[in-house]
Amino acid sequence: MKLETFAIALLVLLLAFYGGWSLYDKYGDHLDAGLQTGVQPAAPQKNRSADNSKPPERHPLPPRHPVALPEKPSEVKGDGPTEPPFPNNLEQTDGYLQERVTQLVRNQRLRSLLILNHFIQKLVVTIDNLPETTIPRQHLPLRPPKPGFITIGQGDEQLIDKTNAGRYTPYVELFEAVPDTVLLHIYRGLYPLFQQAYRQTGNRSGYFNDRLIQVIDHLLSTPEPVQPIKVIRHVRRFKFVNPGLESLSAGQKMLIRCGPENMRRVKQKLRSLRQGLVGSGNG
Repeated sequence: MKLETFAIALLVLLLAFYGGWSLYDKYGDHLDAGLQTGVQPAAPQKNRSADNSKPPERHPLPPRHPVALPEKPSEVKGDGPTEPPFPNNLEQTDGYLQERVTQLVRNQRLRSLLILNHFIQKLVVTIDNLPETTIPRQHLPLRPPKPGFITIGQGDEQLIDKTNAGRYTPYVELFEAVPDTVLLHIYRGLYPLFQQAYRQTGNRSGYFNDRLIQVIDHLLSTPEPVQPIKVIRHVRRFKFVNPGLESLSAGQKMLIRCGPENMRRVKQKLRSLRQGLVGSGNG
């Protein structure tokens, strides 16, 4: 398997279990402007007279988990299509991903799940908002699973059907199919563009890799409730009956709706990948 498949695997990393959001949460569009405009550097301050009254200069804090430069494509061994150079800017990313997805994902059903236009920008916004209460649905780079959210019972209070987990299984299988070494290589190669997109959302001083690790830790802390889970109809969507579950973040609710087995598999992969991300600064 070629290393460029990061575009698929990282997407599944945190998004594969989001189908059913439309049944649970409503999303705003408050981050649209952040995807369309860059962050302008602050104007330098004029130097004061050379004396001891000059305040100390402020420097950006270094990343907690720096990302090392990737191995050159020509040095990476593997079968399949020749690895192209990484794109130099966000405008080139969509074409790069479209080419690689067509070459590397033979299953048309899996390819049809992806929305590759403005992929990195959308993925960054989604990951950044997973620990929040809502996520801007219009920025999701992945189509929801089908059929719709499955429950059993009658009336307003129902149970999540155990077959609902099957809607997410193809995403989990795709996530597991990509080795960690593949993910890390491509992530390092595309990281400058992830960081650029992260700054465009308004995070002027933070680092996307640090944020990604925070989000992974947040998802790993998701509780594993006793099954079956009760939900209650609320207007055109469902909410968890348990107030503790309903108070969880959007990302944790998504992971719970994957079902216990899918959650276990996703968490196992997240733990393994996190170890590589934390150590990625060491090469």
